[in-house]
Amino acid sequence: MKDDSIQKKRIIAFLPAVHLPIKTNERIPKMFSILSQHFEAIQVPLSRLNHIVYDQQINKFPRYILFMLDESLIFLKTIVISKRNKVALVFAENSYLFLAGGFAARILRVPAVWDNHGNIKLFAESLGKSKSFISSNVILEKVLENLATRVFVVSHKDKDAYLKMGFDVGKFEVIPISADMTTVSRNRMSKEEARRKLRISPGGLIVLFFGTLNYYPNLEAVEYLVNEVYPTVKQRFPEVRFYVAGSGEYPGKLPEGVIHLGFVPFDPDLCTWLCAADVGVAPLWKGVGVLTKIVDMLSAGLPSVLSPLAKEGIPELEHGKNCLIGLDRLSFVEELSALLGDSDLQRRLGDQGKKLIAERYSWESVSPKIWDILDSLINVGERR
Repeated sequence: MKDDSIQKKRIIAFLPAVHLPIKTNERIPKMFSILSQHFEAIQVPLSRLNHIVYDQQINKFPRYILFMLDESLIFLKTIVISKRNKVALVFAENSYLFLAGGFAARILRVPAVWDNHGNIKLFAESLGKSKSFISSNVILEKVLENLATRVFVVSHKDKDAYLKMGFDVGKFEVIPISADMTTVSRNRMSKEEARRKLRISPGGLIVLFFGTLNYYPNLEAVEYLVNEVYPTVKQRFPEVRFYVAGSGEYPGKLPEGVIHLGFVPFDPDLCTWLCAADVGVAPLWKGVGVLTKIVDMLSAGLPSVLSPLAKEGIPELEHGKNCLIGLDRLSFVEELSALLGDSDLQRRLGDQGKKLIAERYSWESVSPKIWDILDSLINVGERR
């Protein structure tokens, strides 16, 4: 690895531009923050068409036409910005941004890194997508693999799935979704202090779920919590309250004991809620990869009840050691009830969960690997 004085001269293009200052632990802004610590990361803004292209409420046909125009504009912006700043590498998040960024990198003759957020085949199958949707996206990702110098995936399960699909996994590196332990530690406070800060009752039990309701698996999870989990748990623990943090609208009426907070920025507000809650929950039954919410809950020492999906991204999760796992919709309720009624178990799971994340899934431990990979790619590119 080169020393910092040389490293600062290395410039990379990052797609897409992110909002600054960064107040979230989501992967895209965190990745920009991590890269900016070691390189000069130049942001490539999206076109004005981008929000229209991905608005599901607009008819598909015009969006397909605008998609090609949107990709062309992002491609041109990447070329112009990269040439102007003499970038040494293009780094792009998700498939559609890398489609433009990867082609731009090929024209620029610089290495390109595709940060893949989840195996498309596994994800589409979990959501019941059509065979035509799956096959067309697999073809697209084959093109992206050929454009990429390296591909980041969030779990070994994703990498293994790509191997079975015939991809060149020699290019693949597992870079899991991770926790910002520095921010978590900075915002750490007692449960009593956190509840005072949030102006909520110091007594009673609090169950916390967070995630945007614009993402269907999250919405499905909240509907499950409202309709199946809360009524049963309320009977056993009358003082319990469920809090849901996340953007988007809940389609129905929430019972009195379930409160939707709306969007809550990670630093410092969500960190405060993680300290104030007694138990975190993630009853997601569909999706792929490592869920940010699970990493965040465990990093804060919040004892958590998870669905089996969590182990697909974090295989070190162990029922009764660092979390509780509800194997199905009925057992999830029972595990949550057991945890709410056992403060010693809460303490033990919280401590072990935090230890797991700090050692295996923290940005502090993962960042050097990312920097080394990109340094190596740039070194090879400079010798050509």
